[in-house]
Amino acid sequence: MPILETERLILRDFVFSDWDALNAFLSDPSVTRFMHFASWDEGRRREWLTSLVQDASNPHRDAYNWAITLRSTGLLIGWLILGRSRHATEEGMRECGCGYALNRHYWGQGYMPEALQAAFTYAFTVLGTRLIHAECERENTASARVMQKCGMEYEGTMYDDDGLGNWEHRDRYVITAQTEKPL
Repeated sequence: MPILETERLILRDFVFSDWDALNAFLSDPSVTRFMHFASWDEGRRREWLTSLVQDASNPHRDAYNWAITLRSTGLLIGWLILGRSRHATEEGMRECGCGYALNRHYWGQGYMPEALQAAFTYAFTVLGTRLIHAECERENTASARVMQKCGMEYEGTMYDDDGLGNWEHRDRYVITAQTEKPL
């Protein structure tokens, strides 16, 4: 998987030594309260990290899971996924969904919009993606603001599941290759 670099961040594959930092933010209820991770125990989180590390070597993957790290220290502060949408009607990565989580100690500092912009640029210029969407529960206004800061536009509210059977009203945001804007 490619390493993406921004002014303050490096997005890279996950490695087993990320466990402590990853577990710290995925076990924080303030980070996961609107996410499926909220129901995961430590064992499930460990299994997930193992799958992320194993998937990193798959050249035919349909999802990219990046570890978001600080350029200055290498500290893992978050996770970002960009993958083929489960609602896609075309083969390949033409339509993608994205998701993310950030250690709460780094909220409000512009890190997630910075990471998303790097991933969007990669998707549109390298993968040939035409559309990227993301959803957040209606009450998750902070996540909605992150999407808006990245140039994503509100498309509507739907009652949908997160792919794991958790049904909620979710606001959907989209960005297309034609509407991508630099931060």
